[in-house]
Amino acid sequence: MYEGTAKHLISDTELITRFNAGDSISFTALFKRYLPLVHKMQRQYYFKQYDREDWEQEARIVCLKVIRQFDENNGATFGSFFKISLRNRAFDIIRREKRIEYVNETITSDEENEVLVDYSRSQPDECAICHTQIDEFLTYCSPFELNVFDLIVKGRTRSEIKILLKCDQRSIDGALSRCRKKLKLAMK
Repeated sequence: MYEGTAKHLISDTELITRFNAGDSISFTALFKRYLPLVHKMQRQYYFKQYDREDWEQEARIVCLKVIRQFDENNGATFGSFFKISLRNRAFDIIRREKRIEYVNETITSDEENEVLVDYSRSQPDECAICHTQIDEFLTYCSPFELNVFDLIVKGRTRSEIKILLKCDQRSIDGALSRCRKKLKLAMK
């Protein structure tokens, strides 16, 4: 219905209006209109853990969020708003992958951390679930929180961390508190 020549006749705003009124086909038409942009960004940015389908799914989620937030009276077009939001999501994914990579390198390079998981007492599926939850926890953490967490895991005291990171005790306590909350969230 919205394919072919009709897609050029129906504006983005009209498709958004129709989607908000309950017409799911209009979302598909709008997303297909911007699919070349989605593929271009995938080629432009390298994602280690995302294949084409994963990236398209992320783009669909971003598109839905943009539709909900879009206001044509703000002066921006839907296309430009979607492009900026999609680029921001790409940067989030890249930062997340780099954060996980950094922490994994730190943990695997430090043999003291092997005591964190006693593989001899755990089932393989439990270990896999634990690793997934830890990866999820690490994505929630800021770089400062990751540094504090890493140093605590390595057995450093708060006083040592204060000197190493050149920060005050309150910042360290706050980071550890946030880490605890984020760890609980990831373990649910």
